[in-house]
This record gives sequence, C-alpha cells and structure tokens, in this order.
Amino acid sequence: MRIMSFKQIFLLFIIIFCFSQITGQESIVPLNYNPKKNGQTTKTNKSHYDKNDTVLKLPFFEDFSYKGPYPDNNLWVDSFVYINSYYPKHPVSIGVATFDAYDQHGKVYGHASENRYQFVADHLTSHKLRLDSIFKPEQKELGPNDSVYISFYYQPQGISNAPADRDSLVLEFLHTPGHHVSEKNENGNDTTWVEDKWVSIWSTEGETLSNFSNDTLPYFKRVMIPITDTEYFRDDFQFRFKNYASFPIEKTPTNYSGNRSIWNIDYITIDYNRSLADTSYYDITFAKPAESMLSRYTAMPWSHYIQNPDSHLKETLNVAIKNLHNEEHNYTYRYFIKDELQNIIRTYSGGDWNIGPFYEYGYQDFEPHSNPLVLNDPFPVEPAEKKHFQIVHAIKEGATGDNRRRNDTIKFDQIFHNYFAYDNGVPNASYIITGFEPQSATKFVMSHLDTLYGIDLYINQTLNNVDNGPFKFVVWESLEPEEIVYESEIIIPEHDDERGSFFSYILDEFIELEGSFYVGWRQTSPNILNVGYDLTSSAGNNIFYNIDGQWFPSMYDGAIMIRPIVSQKPDGTNIKNT
Repeated sequence: MRIMSFKQIFLLFIIIFCFSQITGQESIVPLNYNPKKNGQTTKTNKSHYDKNDTVLKLPFFEDFSYKGPYPDNNLWVDSFVYINSYYPKHPVSIGVATFDAYDQHGKVYGHASENRYQFVADHLTSHKLRLDSIFKPEQKELGPNDSVYISFYYQPQGISNAPADRDSLVLEFLHTPGHHVSEKNENGNDTTWVEDKWVSIWSTEGETLSNFSNDTLPYFKRVMIPITDTEYFRDDFQFRFKNYASFPIEKTPTNYSGNRSIWNIDYITIDYNRSLADTSYYDITFAKPAESMLSRYTAMPWSHYIQNPDSHLKETLNVAIKNLHNEEHNYTYRYFIKDELQNIIRTYSGGDWNIGPFYEYGYQDFEPHSNPLVLNDPFPVEPAEKKHFQIVHAIKEGATGDNRRRNDTIKFDQIFHNYFAYDNGVPNASYIITGFEPQSATKFVMSHLDTLYGIDLYINQTLNNVDNGPFKFVVWESLEPEEIVYESEIIIPEHDDERGSFFSYILDEFIELEGSFYVGWRQTSPNILNVGYDLTSSAGNNIFYNIDGQWFPSMYDGAIMIRPIVSQKPDGTNIKNT
C-alpha cells in the first residue's frame, strides 16, 4: 500500500478546502439561543416560583393567546416553554406553547451535553387543581363516573425544525405528591422524604409536520383523554407536559441548537360532563398575528412613507378568522388605528357576517373580514422625525361575545423610525453562507434622496462564540453590473448579550443614495457568520448571495435581519456622494 507524503496530504487538504469553499451555498440553520428569553423574568413571571400554593378550580382552560414569552403564572408553576405566535403553522387559535431544548433563560439545557441522544427538556406544569369537586352552579363531589376529560391539540415542527423520531412529547399526571414518611430506627423516630410520583398518561414520537399532517388542514391533532383513576380525584391534582429532545451524535456548533426539536401545544381544556364527541368550542378566534400595512416593509422611515403613502401601502390585509364551534355564528369584525397617545384615529368596519364551523368550511372567506381594505390615508401625514401607530383587530360574536374573548383581539405595531426593515425583530433561525469570501446583499428602495449612515445587523450568538467570523459591510448601487459604493474595514462580531442582538455599525463615510440600493456583507475568513433570519416574513425576492463571483437570488422566502439606517440630517459631514 502506497503511503502519501506529508506534502501530498497537505496539497490534498488545500484542494478539498478550496473546492468546498468554491462550491459554497446559503443555508438556514437552527438557533443556538432564544433571544426572547433574555435571562431575566418579567415582574409577573417572578412569582412563578412563589405561587405553588395556588389551587385552581374546574373548568381549566388555556389557549396561550397572550404575549408571552413565559406561561401565565396564574395557571402554571414553571416558565420553561416559549409562549409565542411565531412557531406554529395554522394554530387552533392565536398563540401556542412551544417546547424545544431551551431552558427558561433561552439557553440550551446544560444537561443536554450529558446525553445528546435523548434528554428531558421543557416542562409545563399546572398549579394544583380541585379535581375532587365542582363549586358552580352548586358544590358537588367528582369521581370517575363524572366524565372528566383532558383535551389538547399538538403539532410537531411548526415552521421550524422537526423533532427526531427518537424525540417525544409526554403528558403526565401527578399520582402521589411528595410527602414525608415516618420511620423507626435504632435512634428513634425519623422521617424520609418521598419525591413526587408522576405517571405517563400519553406520549407521541417525533416526526415531520408534513408526515404528521399530510400537508393539509387542520395541521394540529386533538387528543382527548378520560380521567378515570380514583387516585386523581383529589384537591391537589396536577398535570404536566414535557418533551424529550436530542441532538445529532456528531457535535458541531451548528447542530447543537435549542430549536431543533419543536413541539407546539394549544387549547388545553379539563372539565366534567364531557365525552369523546365533545369536539367543538363556542369560540370565534383569530388564528395568525396581525400584519404590517406596508406592502414592502415591516418598518420604514416616516419621511420616505409620506413622500408617496399610497405606493407603500397594501391594498388589503390578510386576516385569519376561524369558528371552533359546530354551529354557524354571526359576528362582527373591525380594525382601528391608534396613535402614540393611544387615541383612535381611524376605524374600519367590516360589519357582521356568518361564519361556519372550521372543520367544515375552513377559515372565513368573506373578504371584508378575511381581506379587509387598507383605509385611505390610514396614518395622518404630517412632518415628523418618527411615528408609531398600533393597528388593532377585533371580532365579537353576538351582543356579548363568545366564551373565549382573549383571542378576539390582535395587534400590530406600525413603526416609522430611521430604518428600513423586512423582519419583525424576532429571529427564529440563522442565515449562513459558505464559500470563498461569500457575500450577501439585500435590496432596499429609497423614496427620496437620503443619507445612509448606519447598518443594523442581527448576529446570532453561537456556542462558545464559535463560527461568527470577521466580515466587511458592503453597500452596492447595483449588483449587475456590480457597483460598490461603500466597503467597511474588517469587523469582528460583537454582542450586547450572550444570545445575540442587533449589531449597530456607523459608516465612516456617509453616503447619499436614491432609488434602489443593496446592503450586506462579505465574509473574510473560513468562519461563517450566523445572521438572524425571520421565517415569518416574505422578503426572499430581495435577497441575493454570491459564492463564486456570481450573484444568485435566495432560495428562501424569509427575511435577513439587516436594517439600513438613514437620515436627512446625519450627525457628521463626511458624506460620500455617488
């Protein structure tokens, strides 16, 4: 057998390395951290660990239709899962609890490294629940014959990363609460603490959403379980969900990520006098977040908007409304716009209309409700440095509303500041490009001559700061032919915190631009750059990448979290004219 010399091995390595760089690509990879869980619990969330004496009564209901990112501490005793509207696909109602491999601080669980093949990740544990009795309309003891059921909906993967087939989602009941047991020994009486005994009631294995749903509505599956064991009809019943997660056995910085194994849970209900046929709920609900009124951006400078407002506005909005009941209902829909002082300045009325059951008819298709017109002059045009409006959508069934009113309102903050943005500010993936000095460029369009003086780039943190290599910011007036108008010095990525953030860069030469332009970066080392990516936005047709001297349109539909900062009155005079 011929043995290669060191020189031959070295040359082969160089050839392989160069080939891998030349044949680079763009990729979307999971996050290593959840930046929404910034390591500091909110005021309301601080009491999670102080409210274990809370006792709930039937009926129990939770649809997660609130801001989050932590669970409602009036219902839950821990804060590990992520409450959001970003990760589910076609949720039962707006908002879900997302199970992943992040702890309550947004970091990958520390014990994950001990057993990468499988480890316990998130828990969602209820407060104590009076399952022994009901108190309305009158007090009555409950038992196995009272048809007490727990029901919920679940979904693997959502819009992110599927759990592996060895991963699982589990529902457990507290069989025996922790207690002391008295024992006699040679020294007299002593006590021993016996830990909580949790019993697995239901579980399911990981799979892709496509396989789970066959790519058709409703995308969530319903589970309904009778509670029949007399052991659970106590005044301190508790239940919890948990997920088992895993990582690929080979350890690399890009696959050791917390949102690789995603489960979404929605619409949890426990009550008595139920049956397996109890499949409907008197609830007309929104099923997706409110969206920007702008046709191109999620946010833009006010001076550019008022230059020609109609050119920046959508004609209609996309609103998802569904009826979870088994009967048709009449309801009203409207949206209104608030200014910075919370004054209502515009109102759209879609009137009233009927909506049939979702399982039979799907989402509402009555256009004044499903695709309401964007009002003429929705935002009062007046000179200002910046503006902030809130678009509030509301539905109401009948005169008094349905049984679940919290999911009847959704809001969008329409921001006009000093930057252009395609993203919603929340990364749920990393965008990376590989190759020999690969480049990325995102297209933006000015409405008037203005000065570019800064760039915000969301840099996702990686484990131990691995992989975020040096780069240069680049500004182009054109990609074909390529015309560079600015290139920065080499930049070493920095972070304001350990979970990632917008990195703000002020150009050393301010640039006057008009019309279309591109901002992006060129990587200057083999190390990749993990850039925040918003999977919920649709800006892929404005993204381009270059891996071998040729520009290609992006293969993905989301938005790179890069924001050019502009101002008609920049702080400085070193302006580079083009």
